[in-house]
Order: sequence, then structure tokens, then C-alpha cells
Amino acid sequence: MLNKKQSYLLLLTLCLLSRAFTSIYYIEDIDSLRFALSLQDFNVIKLQPHFPGYAIFCFLAKIIYFFTNSMGMTFSIIGGLSVFIIIHFIIKICKVDLNTRIGLFCSVTVFLNPLIWLMSNRYMPDLFGLSVAVSAIYYLIEKNNKIRYLKRGYFLAGILAGTRLSYLPILFIPLIYQLYSNKNRASLFLSLSIGCLIWIIPLIWVSGIGPLYEAATIHTKGHFTNFGGTFITESNWLLRFISLFKGLWGDGLAGYWIGRSWQTVVLSICLVYLMKLGFTGLKKYYKFDDNLKLIIFSVFVYLIWIFFFQNIIHKSRHILPVLMIVFIILVLGQKYVSNPNSIILNSVLCIYFISSISISTNLILQHKKPSAIAQLNNSISELPGQHTIVSIPLINFYLQTHGLKANFINVETVADFKSFKFENPQKVLLIGNFNNTYSEKYSFTEDDVFFHNPYVNKMWPIIKKYRVLEKGFEVE
Repeated sequence: MLNKKQSYLLLLTLCLLSRAFTSIYYIEDIDSLRFALSLQDFNVIKLQPHFPGYAIFCFLAKIIYFFTNSMGMTFSIIGGLSVFIIIHFIIKICKVDLNTRIGLFCSVTVFLNPLIWLMSNRYMPDLFGLSVAVSAIYYLIEKNNKIRYLKRGYFLAGILAGTRLSYLPILFIPLIYQLYSNKNRASLFLSLSIGCLIWIIPLIWVSGIGPLYEAATIHTKGHFTNFGGTFITESNWLLRFISLFKGLWGDGLAGYWIGRSWQTVVLSICLVYLMKLGFTGLKKYYKFDDNLKLIIFSVFVYLIWIFFFQNIIHKSRHILPVLMIVFIILVLGQKYVSNPNSIILNSVLCIYFISSISISTNLILQHKKPSAIAQLNNSISELPGQHTIVSIPLINFYLQTHGLKANFINVETVADFKSFKFENPQKVLLIGNFNNTYSEKYSFTEDDVFFHNPYVNKMWPIIKKYRVLEKGFEVE
């Protein structure tokens, strides 16, 4: 049997190799595009990436990219490292050893989780941000070596702000609690400040304080009142609640949802059984574990935050930090309730992990194939001659940055088409999911539909391409 050091070395190797093997070599959406552009030209003013700049993540990515010269491999290496850190600290929070039955259960559950695997290959900082958040929570709630650990926790909170700012609310409860109950407030505040200044000072140096402030103001206002998918712009409360639950259950845990495969039904039955054991363990030991209480309250605050102020309808990646408490509850069931010699338990675990492997493998293989927007780009780039592309600004931006030579016209709604006049309608393509498009002069014929599995990526899973015809003109 491997000792603890050997077990962690093996885990790190598996995390890195598995993610490197499943790397993707195309840009799957507009968010990923901005981080891909930041590798070559980091510029928050140009939204490469958008504010707050994710400076820690981009700096690390630039270092790795310098050696690999591969975008796909760069983000996968960070993803593999992030998975390792997440497993390591969840095991430490649960106070189990990696080279034990429960440690193996925890590591395999996290390792095979489909959303975590998909995000470990995406050109995004979310999973790395989750690894920083989980490690910060561990140091903020761990009672051993309290001051030394608390300083690390506050420092990592500052680092998290420069890695994935929207995850910071999950640290509010332990940060406030420790600041209130500890006399060394000055040193804790200093640690937090150092963690923030490490990325803020270079960001100001590169961007300039004036332009950076202007970008921060515009983007912050836009996030909450325009494009951020908050309750202000997406105020259907029932839809937000269903999307939050679906994001956690369907995307985060690969549970069954209408239209999904039968494997998700099998996995769901097993997962419900394992969660039942977990909640039994939680009920028994909750009142004795102050650390567990802090984590639960922290996740609850984060849930409120994303319900009101994040785009949970179209982007399930916001629920990643919530998976932490799910993993902990599952481990509690194995640690305190389950009988390792139970035939039923071992059968359920076997079926659960086989189902997880099947579902994750299918999603990973689909992820390696181009997304709908990438398929669209490949299709248009093969067309002879120069066309006019009529679409929403984000799709046009994606196509332009991929070097597509065309005349681009930005539209937002169907009403924008009424006043259009095209010199050569046969060379015009309308791109997007525009319903009931009407023009007195032109008709729109569906030419092609590009699709990817929304459980791989919720952003633009279906994109339609239309041919524009002048009314009265017939195609032979």
C-alpha cells in the first residue's frame, strides 16, 4: 500500500496527465475567448479579460504558456493542478487521509465529477478560483496553529479577489467571524492587504489607474444592470430557482433531467442513496463541529449571492463552490454512517462510479469536438468570397477575432432588420436564434444549424445560420 506522500504524488500525476490528455484546442465561447486573448495581450481596458482582470490566474497562465506555447495545454495544466488542490483540501477539511478507503472515495468523487473535469479544460479561471477558495476556507476554520493558519487564510482571500472575485462571498462568514473573535486583527488585515496588493499594484501599473477605474465602473454597472444576468435583468424568480437547482443537480452532479440519458437515472438513484447517508452523518455531527457550521453558513451566503447577482440561468459554472459542501456531506456519510462491509453499499458505490465514468467520458469526448460557435466559424471560413455577417455583437466579435474576413453588422433585436438595405443579399448571412424575423424587403431562410450538448457548455448550444433573400427572388 502506498504511503501518504506517494499517494499525493500519484494523485497529482493523474490529475495533470488526465487533464492534459483531454485538452481542447479551440475556443468554445466568448468568455473563453477573452482569456485566450489575455495570454497574448493582457489588457483589461480591451476586455482581455474583462474587469477585474483575474490577474493572478492570467499571470500564472502566461508563465505556463511561455513554456508550452499551447493554449489548450496551458489551461489544462492549471486545471489539473486545481483539481489536485481541491481534493487535497477537501480531504483535510474532512480530516481523513488520502491513502484510506474514505480518502479514495473523496478523491475519486471529485476527480470524476463532470463539471469539474469540463472546467479543468476550459479557458477559464473558475476552477483555479475554486481551489484557492477551498484552501482559504480550510486555513480560516482550522483551529490548529491558529494565527499562522489564519494569516494564510486571509492572504488567500486577497489572492482569490485577483483570481475569481465572484467567489469571494463564500469567505465572508469565516473572515468576519475570525476578525471578530481574534485579537490579532492588525496582522490578519495586513495578510489580506498583501494578498490584494500582490495583484492590484501590477494591474494598476499595466493599465493605468484612470483607465482601470473607468473600466471597473463601466463593467460593474453593466454586470448588475445590463449583461450580468442578475435578478435586475432576469427577474423571473421561478426560472432562477429552477436554473439554480438544475445547475447543481444536472450540471454539477450529473443527475437526471428531462432529455438526459438513462445512465443519469442510474447515477441519480445511487447518488440519492449516498446523499441520504451523508445527511444522516450531518444530522448526527453538525452540533459538535463548529467548522462544519461555518462552511454551511458560508455556502448559504454564496447561494444567496449567486441567486440574485450571477447569471445562473445561462452559466452553471457559478455553482462550482456549492459542490464543496456536497462533497463534504458525501464524505460524512462514508466516515460516520456507512458500513464498509455492507454488500448494498459496495454495490451502490460500484454502480455510482461506473456511471460517473460513463457520463463524464461521454461529456469529455463531446467537449473535445468544436462547440456550436466554433463549428459556425469553421463553416463560414470555408465559404468563397467575402460575405456580410449580420449578428449580435458578441458573435461578430468572436468571428472577427478568429480572422474571418467579412463585413460585420451588429444587431440586437428583430426590429433592427426593418430598415436594412443590402446591395447583394445573396452574400448576406444572418446568424443567431432570431425568431419571427420580418422585413418588408427580405425573407430569411434557415441554411444551417450548429449544435453542441448544453451539459458540456450552456452558452449558445444552438446557433442558426440564415440565408437572406430579396422577396420575389427565387433560388434555382
